[in-house]
Amino acid sequence: MPDEDLMQAEWEKHGSCYFKTPMEYFTVIENLFNQLKIPDIRTMKQPTYKTIRDAFVSLNSPNLFYSAINVQMNQEGQLGEIRICYDLQYKFISCKQ
Repeated sequence: MPDEDLMQAEWEKHGSCYFKTPMEYFTVIENLFNQLKIPDIRTMKQPTYKTIRDAFVSLNSPNLFYSAINVQMNQEGQLGEIRICYDLQYKFISCKQ
């Protein structure tokens, strides 16, 4: 579970412009997270941008498509962040929009 400071920052940056309350925002986020099938990246021999994205798309097909997931790796090749993009109806959307 994220700490209180991170949750406050997420609410302010991503939730406060659309949702009426933090509880509503975090309930939606939790539901979206629980619906997403997440690959066990720890068991991958050498996870890369491509292998991580491929695993997410494979587990969540046919709904999740490649442009709806953004994987960020640091300069050492370690995973930094995975971002899944949704529209306001909670459907996958290209992260480039």
